Amino acid sequence: MKLNELKVYSQNNFDKEIIERMSKDSEENLNKYIINVICDLLKNIPMEESLMFAAKKFINNSNEENIAKISTYVSLIPYVQLKLKDRNDGYIIASSLVEILISYIVGCVEKTTFDNKLLEIKQILEISDAFYKELIHYFEQYKDVIVDSISKKL
Repeated sequence: MKLNELKVYSQNNFDKEIIERMSKDSEENLNKYIINVICDLLKNIPMEESLMFAAKKFINNSNEENIAKISTYVSLIPYVQLKLKDRNDGYIIASSLVEILISYIVGCVEKTTFDNKLLEIKQILEISDAFYKELIHYFEQYKDVIVDSISKKL
């Protein structure tokens, strides 16, 4: 499935706005963005070597669905920031999302907590169920590209 094909699944204005912005760029650039965000976070946040090792192991051993959810999560954070930009707590919410992401990747947060945060992002952005499901499905097909690139950069 191509990124542009997700437009078919957009069911409300929020879905349409997100896919319009995402599809202005190529699939390759969207994947690079996700890869770079994950690698930059892991490289630039001081952490023990054991946590970096755990993160690498986690990424390499994750299945398609897990990588797809992480990719969806990363790709939607800027939209949360945009939506909450006028709220006093918008920065705090966006920062906490990044903290949960890192904590999940290094093994300090359970899958259930991460999945709930992803659903919270979906709710904040008012994304339809169909679009959400297909966005995750879209990223599943890029698991190998994302994992291989992250592994090489770390």
